[in-house]
Amino acid sequence: MKEDNNSVDGELKVEQAAPQTMTARDIVLTFVLPTVLGKSMIVFFGSNYSSHPGEGYGYGLVFAIAMTLTTISRFVWKYRNYEDG
Repeated sequence: MKEDNNSVDGELKVEQAAPQTMTARDIVLTFVLPTVLGKSMIVFFGSNYSSHPGEGYGYGLVFAIAMTLTTISRFVWKYRNYEDG
């Protein structure tokens, strides 16, 4: 935000930031790739954990779920002020 100290009436004018624009590249980088990677990790670690419990695949499964939730939350947070126009 910029402040304008040259106003006549002594009030500060504040300019609002322009609304964010979303491109296909932004969607791919912040949503599609992490989601596909996260889902494939969940499937891999989940199937191996169910076949071989107690061999450490549970840690990978928990990490994959946490990573997927983090990347989706990052996407939602990044575009929280996006206005469709």
